[in-house]
Amino acid sequence: MNICPVCNSGRLQRRTMTYIEWYGKELLVIDRMPALVCDACDEQVYDRNAMETLQRLLWSPPPTKTRATVSAK
Repeated sequence: MNICPVCNSGRLQRRTMTYIEWYGKELLVIDRMPALVCDACDEQVYDRNAMETLQRLLWSPPPTKTRATVSAK
């Protein structure tokens, strides 16, 4: 386990937290975001891989709409 970078005495433990942030004019709420939480001072550090995935999703272009074609028999 890692030592907390804030208090330098606690240990960071894996937990899931609710991630809340304003994204433009919209409030983004993500439940069960992986994080490391200090057992001494409760400092929260969100998982780097999860944050990178979130950023890729937020900055990627929206999917193009496709219309399914149904063939008549």
